[in-house]
Amino acid sequence: MLRNKISLAATILVALGVLPILAGVPLPQLLEADAAARTDPKGPPAKLTPVMVQDFEKVSAPPKVWVVNIPDQNASVQLSTEHPHEGKQCLKLHYHFVGQGEFQYLGIPNKTKIQAPIHKLRFMLHGDDSKCSYGVQVTDAGGETHQYGRNTGQGGIIDFKGWKEVVIDLDSRHETWGGDKNGKIDYPITAITFIVGQPKDDAKLLAAEGELSFDALSVDSEKSADETLGCQIAVTAPDYCSSVKGDTRVTVTAPGFKTVTVKCWKQGDGFGSDSTVAEVTLDKQGGGSFVFPADDYPHGPIMVRLGGDNGFAKDNCYLQLYNKGGVSWNEGIPKGTPPAAKDMKLVFADDFKGPLSISSADPKATYYDHKPPSGTQDFSAHTFSGFDSPKNPFAQVDSYLLIRASDKAHSSGLISSLKNDGSGIKVSAPCYFECRFLGPNAIGTWPGFWLMTDYLTDYDKLKDKTPCDELDVIEAYGGEGPGAPNAGDTYMITPHCWNQGDAGKGVETEAVKAMHNPIRMKKAGIPSTWYETFHTYGCKVTEIDTIYYCDNIEVGRHATPPLSKKQPLFFMVNLATGGGWPVDLSRYNGVADMYVDYIRVYGGGH
Repeated sequence: MLRNKISLAATILVALGVLPILAGVPLPQLLEADAAARTDPKGPPAKLTPVMVQDFEKVSAPPKVWVVNIPDQNASVQLSTEHPHEGKQCLKLHYHFVGQGEFQYLGIPNKTKIQAPIHKLRFMLHGDDSKCSYGVQVTDAGGETHQYGRNTGQGGIIDFKGWKEVVIDLDSRHETWGGDKNGKIDYPITAITFIVGQPKDDAKLLAAEGELSFDALSVDSEKSADETLGCQIAVTAPDYCSSVKGDTRVTVTAPGFKTVTVKCWKQGDGFGSDSTVAEVTLDKQGGGSFVFPADDYPHGPIMVRLGGDNGFAKDNCYLQLYNKGGVSWNEGIPKGTPPAAKDMKLVFADDFKGPLSISSADPKATYYDHKPPSGTQDFSAHTFSGFDSPKNPFAQVDSYLLIRASDKAHSSGLISSLKNDGSGIKVSAPCYFECRFLGPNAIGTWPGFWLMTDYLTDYDKLKDKTPCDELDVIEAYGGEGPGAPNAGDTYMITPHCWNQGDAGKGVETEAVKAMHNPIRMKKAGIPSTWYETFHTYGCKVTEIDTIYYCDNIEVGRHATPPLSKKQPLFFMVNLATGGGWPVDLSRYNGVADMYVDYIRVYGGGH
């Protein structure tokens, strides 16, 4: 790890002109990106379109600057009306490099979504004659960083005052690292970062403090402005996560696309079937609409999927709706016993037809609304919030439990059958648990259904070091695009043996191997995904095997861990966010919904 950090730092120094490229001392191979391997040998088209990427006029908050080898407080950015190059405001940087220690530099990342091929990057830089160095980094869809600095013929030294246009030839030789390491720019480009380095006098690093300003970040593109920066579908009416009934006009905007295909899963025999709702032809501004015949689709929570493809960019938009009309299809608890629970007795069932019984404090409530004990192990980026709190993420809608992740409330939700006092619904092997739900596919959403052995009985002795098993029946990760899970029809089943020493780690390793993650629903014969329509996820724990199901189809099994054989298990259902992935619900107006149809628990048997 240290070697990688040194290599990365050395690369940045070279690119900024601080370190020379020594003859016979090659940089790491991953930094040697040759222009011929990245660009069309025919060169860029004769006619390119100038496209403004960021003029800092409509920015509500400035980007966050990062620093290397200086304190965070030594660099700050703000939107400024002091001397914009054009318009009413620009981005102003205050920096303070000190004359001691290692080379210091900083970066100002500007988030982008540049879909079309570009060949030049331009921005205005207001200099202060500080002799600081400057360059840019481009982050592509594969997570690879492309750096253009002084030693590769780009960037330079700030030896001027006032405004100057900086032009970066993206087809030129440059350094790359990280991501997929394929040495070429993959689209969309997700960030353009301004780099500023400490000034130097030969080998001596100098102190410097001053202000720089940036404005009018633009690119020369092969496509139009809409095609370059657009290519994202949005629904303007009805609201995301709203209710509809009957024929409903849906209005969309999708600049950069000519058509949008609309699909929705439809009721029918077996798994039902996918259906095309409409093919929407867009106007010149990228606008259009269609009528969604809600009465022809399942009653309750549905997912309307809108997709676009213009040959170089694709996009999907997921419109969650609650259908107040429609056809009742597989709603509620089935009459029969699930095949996996044959010869077992029903211990618990909840179809959420009655008032919700969830509480942080009431021992008589059915569910506790945090991970016990006391939510000290809660894990969501959007905070798990209580049913009795102003941020309550739970609601009953007809016969469904709704769990909402909300940017406005900064909340999400979890229910646990084990309560804070150790009471609740828990069953010993042999046993079977199942939950039917529909999850959201927004960036960073993390719906799950999982079991744990009862660790509260002996919790006072070892606290968070108490040995326990965790059986994640489904961990689904939402979000599409660069840096997102792009899960498609896949989800994870993850067994854990916590705090059980090397023996437990060995059992866990073998169990994880046996799962062959990720679980692929279509490979199992299930034609729809966890976010397109409802599915029932089950787990059977016996003294020999732990078996996982989706819609009563076995999708994986492993040897039952020791604690799961002898300690009772309880369940949790949650809509969390994060899980190691970036979180961004802004596309859907800051909300995402998970709907739970029912939960059943069986115990006893052979």
